[in-house]
Amino acid sequence: MDKSILYQSLLSKYCKQIVHMRQQYHLSSSNLGIVLGAGASKDIGLPNWKELVQCIAQHDQIKDLDVKIAPEGDPISNAQLLFQAYKAHMSKICDDEDRAYNRVDMKIRAQWQKIVHAALYMGTESEVEKLVPKDHYLWSLIKIIKKTPMTINYNFDDTIQRMLSATRTRSEIDQSRGYTTLWNSNVYMFPKNSVVYHPNGFLPYRIIEHPSERLVFLEDSFADQLIDSMHGHYNVLSDYFTHNTCLLIGLSLSDPTLKHILRTNATNHPGIYHYYIKHVEKGKTPENEQAIADANFDVFNLITLFLTSEEISGLLELIEMSEDDFDEYVEEVGNLFKSYKYILVGSVAVGKSTAMSHFRNISTQDEWLEFMPEDMAKDPSKVDEKRIDDIDEWIANQWGKKNYKLLRITNGIHLIDRGPLDAFAFTPKGEWKNKAALTKKHISPGKSNRELCSAEIIFLVGDPYTMASRAILSQKDTDAEKLERQQNLIKYVYSTASVGVRTLDTRNKSKAQVAKEIARIIFMEDYEEAPLNKMLNDFLNGSAPEPVDLL
Repeated sequence: MDKSILYQSLLSKYCKQIVHMRQQYHLSSSNLGIVLGAGASKDIGLPNWKELVQCIAQHDQIKDLDVKIAPEGDPISNAQLLFQAYKAHMSKICDDEDRAYNRVDMKIRAQWQKIVHAALYMGTESEVEKLVPKDHYLWSLIKIIKKTPMTINYNFDDTIQRMLSATRTRSEIDQSRGYTTLWNSNVYMFPKNSVVYHPNGFLPYRIIEHPSERLVFLEDSFADQLIDSMHGHYNVLSDYFTHNTCLLIGLSLSDPTLKHILRTNATNHPGIYHYYIKHVEKGKTPENEQAIADANFDVFNLITLFLTSEEISGLLELIEMSEDDFDEYVEEVGNLFKSYKYILVGSVAVGKSTAMSHFRNISTQDEWLEFMPEDMAKDPSKVDEKRIDDIDEWIANQWGKKNYKLLRITNGIHLIDRGPLDAFAFTPKGEWKNKAALTKKHISPGKSNRELCSAEIIFLVGDPYTMASRAILSQKDTDAEKLERQQNLIKYVYSTASVGVRTLDTRNKSKAQVAKEIARIIFMEDYEEAPLNKMLNDFLNGSAPEPVDLL
């Protein structure tokens, strides 16, 4: 497929998701993490787990053993049967000297390592340059891996390392081999890029290149790894998923440790989401696409992308390409956004700031740019009129500055605490036009023609009595009746929008549930902007009248 057509097709389907991954990747210190499974190496001849076990079963030292495995059975269970049969055979024929010095187990594991190595690399090339014609997207990954601090590789092979070495510049060749390989938890001793971490163990093509002592390939080793993860030995992986936006490629989600870590992170961090590529064959329509996407989203905090091998390569190229080139392709598709702005609005103490705190892997903006005046926490009826005017001026000035920042944003996903029109809910009867004029003055100061930045509004609705209780802890002087009135006024303000406003009822929902629903709006739903500047002008010219019955 022509690259331009491929890029346009991907952007038409997954523009928001691509923009988000680019946002994380192009940070000064990349926050895009890559997690690889067996499927990522299939095109270059490396086997998946099922094929690997079948190759082991046909090895000269295994095939004559009296062991039956189910061809369609669980590959981990089959591997365990083969290993136990091989272990029993070798234990019978070992030398007495090995028994005396207790070397039997080490020799068995060393020889088993060679058997797995032979099966692993049976169908692949020795020279990395010969892999290029066969590979669909691993080469596209190399530029990304070079910039990212660490890549997680659940495979045993060193294909990524050999590619990193082969793509070094002349100056890089003089400085290092181009990567660091790890399989234990000493990751933080290596604060550098191009670290490849193999949690299941490492078995390089040149077996003398320091393979790991252990391969997590059998049921007992998986069980031990899962226990280790609960005791903190695998906190490196958990930390990786907490602090990065990860792209999972070539994984089937069958690894019990990976599932455990994903589920734990989804429970502990309900606002952090990752991307999972579900491979599809070219020309075939994925079955149960929506059901799979919903299940992965709800259980593992994964956003599922259904892609062919060619599309995976195109996705990686779009993530890595320059801003100018990316802009060109987005423009060619038309009717797409490069920046997605979501504003959380709602009454005092409804939970906006708490909800925002869950979202660590998108850009967030606080309610105010500076410390707010102390009198803002008081009941307006207890503050003198001159001070009220000062507070109104301060709020309008804050939104002028905040709006200027939002107008300058050209890419990424952004979550903003409190909307520019919320101030009308705190405005007395007969003052709405004046409040609109004041807001307009600061949004477009002097001779500027700035408009109020459009964004999608997420309106949080809460129980007034619950909010009143929270307000006490926030040092806010209010009560349930005032908060209910305030909530109804905010509802009216944003009901004047024709599109771009979503209502999220937080009543009887946990903080995690609220974060999950906000995440679904951000990551899974179509983006629509509310015309905030038009709404402000409608209040200014009277097209949107004051809600007299609410004031």
